[in-house]
Amino acid sequence: MESGWKINPKAGVLLTTLLLVGLLSLLSYSVLTHHFITVTATIKTERLYRAKTMKELFLVYYFTLSDQGQQKGLVKFTQGQCHFFKENEVLDLVVLLDKETFHFSVSETELTKLSERFKDNKKSVSY
Repeated sequence: MESGWKINPKAGVLLTTLLLVGLLSLLSYSVLTHHFITVTATIKTERLYRAKTMKELFLVYYFTLSDQGQQKGLVKFTQGQCHFFKENEVLDLVVLLDKETFHFSVSETELTKLSERFKDNKKSVSY
């Protein structure tokens, strides 16, 4: 005996399909967003460490310069360039790398420590 209630199975299938499509869309959006964020962070981290490496290479070169040459100038590398100027006993470095600019400051005390470390290398470094 029927109770008079009819069940329409087509509406249930449509609703389930829409929910499944929505869930898959959100899942794929989440995966793509995570991938984009990961790739962006990787690229920025690589550029930062390349700029830090250029800074370290410059500091080795810096101690081979004359006193007048240590005030300001430009050093070109294969992947970028480093502008430097000394102001108020602080050496400011501006590293240009892949259309990005990185700023570094080196205090006089750090320069003194580095000069002690590199004093034996002055003759062996040539640019």
